[in-house]
Amino acid sequence: METLVRVDRRGRIVIPKAVREHIGLGRMARLRVEGGRITIEPARNPLEALRRTVRVDITDVEGELRELRREAEEQLKREASRRWH
Repeated sequence: METLVRVDRRGRIVIPKAVREHIGLGRMARLRVEGGRITIEPARNPLEALRRTVRVDITDVEGELRELRREAEEQLKREASRRWH
């Protein structure tokens, strides 16, 4: 998809709705300059991503933390074993 956009006096452009919908652009965008090109891609809000990972169904927080520690320790043991054997 390609479209021509106007740059106003303040350097702003309006990304047409069809383009925003096509690439899934929401309220945040990642802008990158590569050579003589500008790339704009959808960026996910890190707080929204974090909110989606939070579980609200945990009733035993201490037990959950113990399980997470146990899993982390097992993973570290596996990684150490691979490095040293």
